[in-house]
Amino acid sequence: MYNYLSEIFNNLFNKVILKIFKVNYGYNLIIHGRIFIRNKGNINIGDNVKINSGLNYNPIGCETSTRFVVYEGGEISIGNNVGISNSILISRCKIQIDDHVLIGNGCKFWDTNFHSLDIHERHVDDQSNTISSPIIIKKNAFIGGCSIVLRGVTIGENSIIGAGSVVTKNVPENQIWAGNPIRFIRNII
Repeated sequence: MYNYLSEIFNNLFNKVILKIFKVNYGYNLIIHGRIFIRNKGNINIGDNVKINSGLNYNPIGCETSTRFVVYEGGEISIGNNVGISNSILISRCKIQIDDHVLIGNGCKFWDTNFHSLDIHERHVDDQSNTISSPIIIKKNAFIGGCSIVLRGVTIGENSIIGAGSVVTKNVPENQIWAGNPIRFIRNII
């Protein structure tokens, strides 16, 4: 009974959050747990998207809830039939996730370096020289749990990123890459 009531409350909470932060979403959006959103840009979510958010909604476990943080001028675009589990997407520019992408537990997507590389600008929290560039995850890609995808990266169609990887460069289609730093493992086809 507790789980049933909890899901009803979470669904209501999520609908209010989506409305407050002006998130555009398609039909059959399923969110297990509570999502965190801060939106000063645009968030668009396609049809049949499933999001797990919180400790009880993934067998691997992760105490992080799914978070979408979009700064002014930023955008998060999620295609159809996408699965996201306890992951964080932060955009100052653009994060584009195409159709049929699966994102494992505890992944992080940052299209910005968050701060200037200049020490004096960091001390006064001057973000005018912050570098941001788009992240694009192509159709049918799979991002293994606890991976970090950094600014300016494109992951090709059907490609797989191994768990715990740090993705700092583009990954061609139909390949498996893994590691820190990420490196080519093998072709899929």
